[in-house]
Amino acid sequence: MEKPNDLRTFKLTLAYIGTNYRGWQKQAEDFPLPTVQEVLEIAVKKIVGEQKFFMHGSGRTDAGVHGRAQVAHLRITSKLPVERLLLALNRHLPDDVRIINLEEMPAKFHAQLDVNAKTYRYFVLHSLDQKQQVNWPFLRNYTWYVSYPLDLDKMRHALGQLVGIHDFKSFQNRGTPLPSTVREILAVELSSHRFGQSAFPWLPPPELNCELLEFRLRGTGFLKQMVRTIVGTVVEIGRGKLAPEAMGDILAQKNREASGITAPANGLFLDQVEY
Repeated sequence: MEKPNDLRTFKLTLAYIGTNYRGWQKQAEDFPLPTVQEVLEIAVKKIVGEQKFFMHGSGRTDAGVHGRAQVAHLRITSKLPVERLLLALNRHLPDDVRIINLEEMPAKFHAQLDVNAKTYRYFVLHSLDQKQQVNWPFLRNYTWYVSYPLDLDKMRHALGQLVGIHDFKSFQNRGTPLPSTVREILAVELSSHRFGQSAFPWLPPPELNCELLEFRLRGTGFLKQMVRTIVGTVVEIGRGKLAPEAMGDILAQKNREASGITAPANGLFLDQVEY
């Protein structure tokens, strides 16, 4: 019989499509859609049975948000080799959730408390043709479609003002009260990718005249829907509804009403978690 001191700690790196999930974290209430944590726990139970186990993610992702490299830790009593455990878990998971790496860690490893930095990426499919505005269905679940003109220089100027340690209360949507809303953004980037140079069928054809805008934000921590609210605000600056210089005032007000809209969840990816 296995003893309590046989408890092993594993680091799981996960990729999932968030479209069919009510976010990462297990919910107390019953909803039509499951969470990613819930389907993972179901997979674990099929391996360990009624045995007690512990699982914790590096942080929450909201309903519809995708995880390219989410991290969780799992503490279970098992004698399965790492390779067999990885295969067994993936066998019991739905196709839109995969464990892409599994490694055994020291007992004290904690997926959330040990994080040094996270990187989020947000994608906007931007129509450059104001007469022919056609969304591309193959990217619909992974991008926010924007069809009005945007000034990327103004957007980059506004985004750059967020680098450093600031109180980001103006970009926090309602959630669990926190002792502090001060966070540090380490790096930001806004890049534009043009389509039409590849034959891959999931890319828009040249006649749609689109560009893929990629926001990349790396920081030591993020508030609830902070990245999506930053993207929504920067897009409003790009279309001329706010001035780029307003970003400093938005931060100073520490009021959610001072910032812009919250960008849709489907364009957001948790891209990397650093330890």
